[in-house]
Amino acid sequence: MPEQHYLVPSQSGGEQTDIVYHITTEFVEDAEDLFVDAKDRLLEVNKWATFAGFSAVSFALADAAGHALKRRLHRHDHIVISSPAGGTADRFTVDALEYDDYPDDDYETFAIRMHLSDQDPEVAKSSTIVVARHGRDLSAIYHGRNKTDALDELWHGLKIAEWEALVKGFIESVD
Repeated sequence: MPEQHYLVPSQSGGEQTDIVYHITTEFVEDAEDLFVDAKDRLLEVNKWATFAGFSAVSFALADAAGHALKRRLHRHDHIVISSPAGGTADRFTVDALEYDDYPDDDYETFAIRMHLSDQDPEVAKSSTIVVARHGRDLSAIYHGRNKTDALDELWHGLKIAEWEALVKGFIESVD
């Protein structure tokens, strides 16, 4: 099993954070079913606030021109995060969206990586969200990288506690 998902960029400066929510099921089949549900939730950006139980934070899927999309997430789509903590809507570009299966290890992952839309992806602070299943174990993980403003408490538009609620919501949705 890989130590860290390969879509998580290396830390090149600033701060980083890793938020993990983990459960162990009684049976492998239960973990497999929950993994499929978590993967599907990750693709339903317009419902992320519901999955996390948010009332003041919203997520919207948009195209490059900013038009709302009523479908599942695709690579190069934009995620608009509006939070009272941020004061404005932040727009992120999804530059990677990948499923991997390692049947010999009974391990599978689904991950998205995004960066601020107005920044060069090679130097931008980035976020990678991973759902992973290894046998009966299921995890949802947020990896924030290269945050340069130490005074800003937000990681891609959300506070740490909000990311914690969201990654938990991918596995144990309150919907």
